Amino acid sequence: MNRRLFLSALLLESGLLALNACRPAVSLPFFRDDPSLLPPARPVLPDKGVLLEKALEHERQMGERHLSLEGLVLYRVREKEPPTLSLADAAIWTGCYVAAEAFRWKVTGDPEARQRLMASLNALHLLHQVTGKKGLLARAFRRATAPARGEKGRWRQGKRRHEEYRWMGDVSVDQVDGVFFGYAVAFDLLDEPTVHRETAETVAAVADHLLEHQMQIIGRDGKRTKHGDLGDGFFSEDLNALIALMIMKVAHHITAEPRFAAAYRRLITRKEYHLRAAAARDKWWEYFVGTNHSDNNLAFLAFYPLMQLEKDRALRRIYRRGLRRAWEVVRVEANPLFTFIYRALTGAEEARASARAVETLFHFPGVKRNAPVDQSRRRDLCRSIWRDRLGRRQSCAPLPIQDRPADSFEWKENPYRLKGGGDGMTRFAGVDYLLPYWMGRYHRFLNPRQ
Repeated sequence: MNRRLFLSALLLESGLLALNACRPAVSLPFFRDDPSLLPPARPVLPDKGVLLEKALEHERQMGERHLSLEGLVLYRVREKEPPTLSLADAAIWTGCYVAAEAFRWKVTGDPEARQRLMASLNALHLLHQVTGKKGLLARAFRRATAPARGEKGRWRQGKRRHEEYRWMGDVSVDQVDGVFFGYAVAFDLLDEPTVHRETAETVAAVADHLLEHQMQIIGRDGKRTKHGDLGDGFFSEDLNALIALMIMKVAHHITAEPRFAAAYRRLITRKEYHLRAAAARDKWWEYFVGTNHSDNNLAFLAFYPLMQLEKDRALRRIYRRGLRRAWEVVRVEANPLFTFIYRALTGAEEARASARAVETLFHFPGVKRNAPVDQSRRRDLCRSIWRDRLGRRQSCAPLPIQDRPADSFEWKENPYRLKGGGDGMTRFAGVDYLLPYWMGRYHRFLNPRQ
C-alpha cells in the first residue's frame, strides 16, 4: 500500500470513529458502549424511604385520575378541554400496571394492591369481551353510547352485553405483548382459582385466534390489523418472533393445554423462531435511521416471562444470547426496568448499571406533566450529528431522567432526546415508575428503606 492510499484509509477510519464518538448507542452486535466510561452514580440517600414514598404518591395519583371505573389505565389525562379520547396504548400499559400491582401485592400484602390488581385484570378481560370477536383484543374502551366529538382512531360500538361501551380497534402486537406480560406475572403471584380460570379463558382465546389465522391478528373487518403480523413472512420482524414465542409459552403455562406447547415447538422446529428471537434487537438499518426504543421495551417485556418459563438449557442459552445483545446497548441508559429484568433473568450483578438505575428512580418525577423542555442549547451537552428515527436532535449520551421531557411510558422513549412536551396541562400515569419499583422490591434489588 502506497503512502497516499494509507493516509486516505487512515483519514476515512478516523472520520468514522469521530462520527461514532458522538453517536447514541444502536442495536447492533458490533456497536457497544463501554459501561466503564459512564460517570458513577450519585449516591442515593439511604434509609430515607424516598423511593417508597414516591411509589405511594404515584399509587395515589393512579387512584385519583388514571384508572377508569373498570380498571383500565388512563395513561394520559387532560386537565382542561379538550378531553383525552385517544388512548391507543391503554392495553399495553394496563398489562404493565397489572404486573406492577401483582408485584406490590406479593411484596406488601396491601389490600389496596389486591383490589387494584383485580380491577385491572378485569379490564384486560373486558378488552377481549368488548370486541365481540373471540380472540380479538381492543386497544382501549370507554363508556359511551355514541361517537364523541374529536374522537380519533378506529372506534366501534359494542354489541349485545357491551352496548354501553365504545372500543378502539386495530390492535397491534405491542398491545398483546404487554397484556400477556401482565397476565404471566399476575397468574404466578395471585393464587386464586377463579382468577386463574378467567385468565386462562382469555389467554386461550387470544392464542387460538393467532393459531387459526397463521399467527395474524384479524380485526372485525376480516383483515389483518396494521401491526398484527406475528407470522414468518419476508417482512416480518425478528422481534415479532420473540413475542410470538412468549405468547405461546405463556398460553401453555396458564392453560396447560398441549396445543400451545405443540405450537411453541412448531415455531421453533419449523420456523426457527428461537434463532430469530435471539436477533430481535439486531437491526442493521437502525444504524442509519436511528434506534426504535419502543422495540427495546417490547423485547424486555417479552423476554421476562419467556425466559422464566423456559427450562430447556439449549433454548435458554439462545434466548440469553438475544437478551445479552439487547442489554449491551441499553445498559448505558440507567433504565431501572431493563436493568432489573436483565438481573432477574441472568443473575448478573451489574453493580454500576444497578446503582445508576436506582439513581434514575430517585430522580424520577413525582408528578408527570407534558411541560415544555428544551435542552438543545446547553453548552455542557454533546449534541449528536445523528438524528433519531423521528428526525429529532439528540445528545451523544443519555440524559438524566430529570432533564428529559415527560412521556406516557418513559422506557419506550428515546433517552437521548433533547426537546419535547406541550402546554403542561396533560398528566401522565406513573406506571413506568411503579413497574420497576415493585419489580425491584419483589426481586430484592431494592429495599423499603431506600
